[in-house]
Amino acid sequence: METVLSQHRLAGRTNSSGRRGSKFAHLTSASALNLLAIAMIPSVAHAQDVPSSSSAVPAPADTNANTDAADDIVVTATKRSESLRSVSGSVSALTGANLDAIGAQGFKDYLQTLPGVQFQASVPGVSNVTMRGIGTASTYPDQGQATTGIYINDIPVTDPGFALSVPDLDVFDVQRVEVLRGPQGTLYGAATLGGAVNYIYNPVSLTDVQAAGQASLTKSDYSSDLGYTAKLALNVPLVNNVLGVRLAAIRRSDAGFTDNIGTGTKDSNFHRVWAFRGNVLLKLSDNFNLSYFGLYDQAKNGDGFAVFPQFGQYVRDTTVNEPTTFTTQLHNVKLNGDFGFATLVVSLADLRKKQFSQYDASTFDGPGAYGNGTAKNHSQIAEIRLASSGSNKFDWLIGGYYDKTNEYYPSPEFVGNTPLTFFSVNYRSHEKSIFGEATYHFTDQLKLTVGGRYYNIDIATNTAAGVSTPGSPLAAGKQKSSGFSPKASLTYEASKDFMVYALYSRGFRMGGVNLNPSIPSFPTPATYGSDSVNNYEIGTRLSFVDRKVFLDTTAYYVDWSNVQLRLARPDNRSYVANAGSARSYGVESSLTVRPSRNFELQGNVTYLTAELAKTLVQGNGTVLLKGRDLPGAAHWTTSANAKYTFNGPNAPYIMIAHQYISGSTNNFDPTSKAGNYSLFSARAGARFDKFDVQVFVSNIFNKRGITTVDYYGADQVWYVTQPRAIGLSIDWKM
Repeated sequence: METVLSQHRLAGRTNSSGRRGSKFAHLTSASALNLLAIAMIPSVAHAQDVPSSSSAVPAPADTNANTDAADDIVVTATKRSESLRSVSGSVSALTGANLDAIGAQGFKDYLQTLPGVQFQASVPGVSNVTMRGIGTASTYPDQGQATTGIYINDIPVTDPGFALSVPDLDVFDVQRVEVLRGPQGTLYGAATLGGAVNYIYNPVSLTDVQAAGQASLTKSDYSSDLGYTAKLALNVPLVNNVLGVRLAAIRRSDAGFTDNIGTGTKDSNFHRVWAFRGNVLLKLSDNFNLSYFGLYDQAKNGDGFAVFPQFGQYVRDTTVNEPTTFTTQLHNVKLNGDFGFATLVVSLADLRKKQFSQYDASTFDGPGAYGNGTAKNHSQIAEIRLASSGSNKFDWLIGGYYDKTNEYYPSPEFVGNTPLTFFSVNYRSHEKSIFGEATYHFTDQLKLTVGGRYYNIDIATNTAAGVSTPGSPLAAGKQKSSGFSPKASLTYEASKDFMVYALYSRGFRMGGVNLNPSIPSFPTPATYGSDSVNNYEIGTRLSFVDRKVFLDTTAYYVDWSNVQLRLARPDNRSYVANAGSARSYGVESSLTVRPSRNFELQGNVTYLTAELAKTLVQGNGTVLLKGRDLPGAAHWTTSANAKYTFNGPNAPYIMIAHQYISGSTNNFDPTSKAGNYSLFSARAGARFDKFDVQVFVSNIFNKRGITTVDYYGADQVWYVTQPRAIGLSIDWKM
């Protein structure tokens, strides 16, 4: 139950196999309070570890800019509008039309279809997104910042400390989702070692009334209930060409597919979403406008999502259900201006996240004992950018960024016997940075871009013990860091059909404070520092046969230094230190073929190796040898989809898709094997006036693929792919 709540327990220990001995230190309910308990225990690993061999791994399809139409999509991955195929970096853009076509709702429906991206599904709301194999020390959220940044309209929603949540927002009424692979430290800041995901929502139209709706019904194998969606978006110009508003409302219910035999609950792991968005645009003049964007998103899980394989295919066994509720609220005011020579963006945001979680505490605290609590996060964010207008011989961008965040993880409330140990943590971070980029065009075909970001970060924590072991002290600490994150690229674009670039980029992650106080026999460091990656890549963007064939390929090498890793003390408590170094290298390739107006074929393939660059002594006899694969770093991922549209009325179509991911391990434990599965899906539909009607089947062959592995006591528990589901969806646009 990887929830922040259960991780608050200091009672975590490892048994002789190196696995977590606490019944609570598992991912079955995935809450933020859980992560703190993990901060107290060593990483899972085996002594005298021998590098494991890797098997081929494939991944899914890339819905690139070139999947929308022959014309390029315009993206803002570089904080300015630019044709996707001209970006000197690895970027995919999935438009709203792309996402509707594949019936996407959340991360699991589209991230795994992109090259270089792996989505380690566990509990919705805290599942890991990993790019280029640069992940945490496990395939679920760990102590410290995530390695992939999540953004909403350029606003970061990644936590500075423990992962209270990883917002997995419904993609209804988005303009596009931009996925940036490789470190993005210069323009996007911290927590982008592997890359970033940026939701860009549809803007307000000041001239047109627009409306859209979506409804669906789904029946999944092993579920007695139906899943459904009901979504509506409306755009209204209140004062023509001056004031407008866009609203969206979402209700989604995914039926559960696991039975909890301990509580007697069928379909216990249901997932329900309520979301509301509002966007107001005021045109102040021909050159200036003011906008407000608000978002409220609540996702509720009825129980944990881990299955206990010893009891059956989709079965779990806890003495109480382990529900979690994740709430995200965002308010953003933005001023956009055009001075002629430059454009201005001023953005102010207030972000609040909350997680309620409950977990089974019966192993340590007696029959029927359980704990629950609510963790909270509040961020105040400001960014200002000034960028040169148009296309000039010399283009530039400068900006400043400010972020103040408070995270609070309370001592949980317990029902049953009083627990042995627990604690509360207040985590505060303060970041200030300046950044910029400059591009010089030697010719119309050749350009050089250089940039950098200087950052200054202060972090402080206070840890307060609750009911605790006699003599257990309080802990407090501070960590300060500053640095410079550079970037440089050289791009040659001979024509719209040929582009090649070379890129160097750097990414960084905040340091942090250890929660366990030092002991006389082992002087534990009070803090750990920032870690960083240096990325070197070469990429090509090619098109052939009158732009009917598109081929994009990127080769990269990533050097990860001062890696934040959890190590073990003699008393079996854990701490984090900058103890490791790692590397990742690979090739990402995406192919799109459109031989006619009726047929389109897309495919992606990624090969990567992500491994320790030197032998690591984790403590207490555990040694990880140089060359050991990083957790969750599948060597091969592939995806493909084919769509054929028939001639005639209503333009009926059929689409078939496939995804493959090769095997990997979790938490440096060679016995915790995930991946090595294929998934097939199919959709068919037709257009009836303003309605698009689809029937679909996912996971056609009902494959139970393991996405993440954890332990419940000494036993493995698995997070698995959803069983086969069939359904009907209706999309309407006015």
